[in-house]
Order: sequence, then C-alpha cells, then structure tokens
Amino acid sequence: MNKYIELMRPKQWIKNFFVFGAIIFSKKFLEIESLTKVILAFLSFCLISSAVYIMNDIKDLEQDKVHPKKKHRPIASGKVSIRNAIIEMILLIIISLSTAFYLNKFLLIILLIYFINNVIYTFKVKHIVLLDVISIAIGFILRVIAGGVVINVELSVWIILCTLFISLFLGFEKRKNELKCLENDATKHRRILDDYSIKFLDDISNIVCGCTIIFYSLYTFFAYSHKYMMITNIFVIYGLFRYKYLTEIKDLGGSPTEAVLTDKGIIIDVILWGICSSIIILLTK
Repeated sequence: MNKYIELMRPKQWIKNFFVFGAIIFSKKFLEIESLTKVILAFLSFCLISSAVYIMNDIKDLEQDKVHPKKKHRPIASGKVSIRNAIIEMILLIIISLSTAFYLNKFLLIILLIYFINNVIYTFKVKHIVLLDVISIAIGFILRVIAGGVVINVELSVWIILCTLFISLFLGFEKRKNELKCLENDATKHRRILDDYSIKFLDDISNIVCGCTIIFYSLYTFFAYSHKYMMITNIFVIYGLFRYKYLTEIKDLGGSPTEAVLTDKGIIIDVILWGICSSIIILLTK
C-alpha cells in the first residue's frame, strides 16, 4: 500500500494550497460552509495532480532511471508496474472529477482544463523552451481560480499576476538546479535543458522574482481600502530571497516542495505571513 501512496507524491500536495488563496484574502475563512468547499476543492486538486504525476512517471520512465533521486520512484525502481499505475491514475481521476461535479460545475471545468494542460505538457510542451515553465505556471493560476470559484469570490488581477510570476520563479529556479546538479546527464533526464543555460535562467529568474514583489505590492495597495496589508510585503520579500539563497547556496531548487517543507526560515516566514494577514483582514473592513 505504501508504494501506491508514494506514487501519488503526497509531499507535492503542498502546491495545491494555492486553492486556499481566495478564502485567505477574504473573511470567508470564518464560514464553515465556505471552508468546507475549499477543502474539498483542495482534495480534488490533490487527486487530479497525483494522477498527473503518475502519467508523468510513466512517460518519463527511462529518463527517471538516470536521475540520482527520481530513479527511486515506484515506477522507475520497478516497485509498481505500469499496469497498476494506470489503474490507480484512472481511479484518482474519476474520484477527483466526481467530487468537483458535486461541488461546482465550474470547478469541474477548471479541473478538466488543468488535466488537459498537463497532458499537452507531458507529451509536447515540456520539450518547448519557456513554454514548459509557462505551462506549469498555468496550473498554479487554475488552482487559485478554483479556490475563488467554489466560494463565489472575485479575484484581483494582481493576485493572478502574482501567482503567475511566483510560479514562473519556482519553475525557472528548478530548471537551473537541474542543470547544475545533473551536469552532463542533464539532457538525458530532460531534453529541454539543452536549450537553457544557467546564466539565462539566472537572469530570467531575477526578473520574475522582481515582478512577483511588484505585483504583490500592487495587490496590497489596490485591493483594500486600507493600506495595512502592505505590511505583509516584508514576508513575501524575505521568502523569495530566502528561497533564492536556498537554490543558489544550498542547491535545493530541484524540489521547491522540499525547500518549503524543510527550511525553518521559510516555514516561520509563511506562518508569520499567515498570522499577520489574518489579523489585518479580521480587524479591518
């Protein structure tokens, strides 16, 4: 059983917390009904994203075998057969889409778009320079939109832009880390890495990092009648710079999830951001 749970990559579910974006930035997180809907939407994304990971593992079987870490994954290591992996993937898709259909027809549409986007990514776009990372960023935007749809909250354009650029930042940092760590074996693992260079990725990462800070700042300035939310800018700036430090000095950029879950600096920063944002939202109109 453990090998099938491992195949779902539950550690990667942290990415689906973007679904909570809309409810966090509204006062609806105090409403049980709204919170329940968002939790179910989160679980739906967890299941559909796990199905996508299984599809990727099947498609990238040979490349994963030469990767120092990915070769230990259930399919690449031979612990789970391709047949059983496909069965698990289908079950996850059915449960996810059924839950979405029960919640909100628009959530169902978003999940279908998310899955189709990932199918296109897996079989085509992942081999196209720049579009590979942009495709991943679209997945994060769909998560945020889904969180707003299920509780009928209109999202600020600045939050959408902020989500886009922070996901681009994580994506380009991951590509750079793969180039650094895999060196001569980089293209054996991911052919698209032959079209990138560390300098190019470093330059573009710096640009999107700066844009993320700008768009979040604009959100905190324009989205509320008060300006107290601008206090939270310091946590966003520190978090981005801390992640940049981890990828450049500690070589943790290959797994954004690992960096977020294991680094005390980022964990404390996220907690303080959440507490500060909640207090400001609750105490202001």
